[in-house]
Amino acid sequence: MRLRALEGICLGLAALSAVAQFAGTVVVIGHNVLTPWSLSGYFLIAWLIVRLISARASRGRTIPPLTPGVNLLRAVAVVALSLICVGSALFDVSARYSVLDPSSDEGCRAVVREDSFLLGGNGSVYVARPFGFIATQAGSWRTDDGYRPVAAGAYAVKWKGNSGLLLLRYGGDPVWPSLHTIDCG
Repeated sequence: MRLRALEGICLGLAALSAVAQFAGTVVVIGHNVLTPWSLSGYFLIAWLIVRLISARASRGRTIPPLTPGVNLLRAVAVVALSLICVGSALFDVSARYSVLDPSSDEGCRAVVREDSFLLGGNGSVYVARPFGFIATQAGSWRTDDGYRPVAAGAYAVKWKGNSGLLLLRYGGDPVWPSLHTIDCG
């Protein structure tokens, strides 16, 4: 029975991570960025491992089976989460995430996601608050010709207390908009 509860917890965390994908958040641990779709995938793999252990442990025991409705709900959840995870991974495959230096005196950090496809590029800036792992989106931009200003080193981050500014510099291709406020308050 405990394994079934652990299965439910894994599926719940996978669903929560999938929802976080649509809420514009990422998880930051040190200088590493974990996307919600990757966390969802890890929780789905954990669910599968626990499910296999649970099936093996229940052999020869008289554990009541799950109702058909619960089995159907679980199957739909696993398929939906798997599709969201794979679809998000395909959408995010060429993206590059960076935790920018410097951080504020209070410990706030700017996290950037840059992506390009054919002749266009885009990016997002997230604010990672101190003592937290969740970074929320604070702004976004578009570029021409797939230009990635942060990857090119054409940026500056300035902090004053809990407020910061991210300036993306022109590097041969325009950036719209080039100035972003990072509010950590």
